[in-house]
Amino acid sequence: MPYQVPPSVPHLGDVILVTGPMGSGKSTLAQQMAHQLEWDSISEDTYWVENDWGAGFRSPEQEHVVQSQVIDHMLAICRSGRSVVLEFILYAEPPNPLSSYEHALADNSVAYEVIVLKPSVAEVMRRIAIRGRAGDLQRLVERKQDVEHQMQVLESGTLRSYRAIDSSALSVEEVTHACLKSLGRLPS
Repeated sequence: MPYQVPPSVPHLGDVILVTGPMGSGKSTLAQQMAHQLEWDSISEDTYWVENDWGAGFRSPEQEHVVQSQVIDHMLAICRSGRSVVLEFILYAEPPNPLSSYEHALADNSVAYEVIVLKPSVAEVMRRIAIRGRAGDLQRLVERKQDVEHQMQVLESGTLRSYRAIDSSALSVEEVTHACLKSLGRLPS
């Protein structure tokens, strides 16, 4: 369900939050949507890499640092009057990155909408194999367990109210079109 800013509050830029399991196409979708809308695009992964934390276990302290950095960047963009698409992985029940971003945006009167990508586990595993990252390929069984866990998080009752797109059988262009259409933001 989208968060709309009360009419009495000055309008800042808007945010689209794109989430889903690893390999679901979040990064590509965020970049495509941002390009078509002429918005900025942010990937939470960039902050994990910049902090030298990369993939793997994420401590609550690390999550707090990364989410604070992402929130500061998003708010700076929105305060400048521009809008942003943020993509991030969802791997836990609330409190999680999604709930943190939603609270920060609402507390700062920034309108946002959420897209959840939900391809099949088989499709995610196919994409991971095609992507060919050595670390993923060496741990395919572990990666599959991670994806299954992330899909369980997406199936939880806390995420059922969001726009969910099954991107399994869709091209990047089709997913982008479906998301923009569902948000009522198809460019003319």
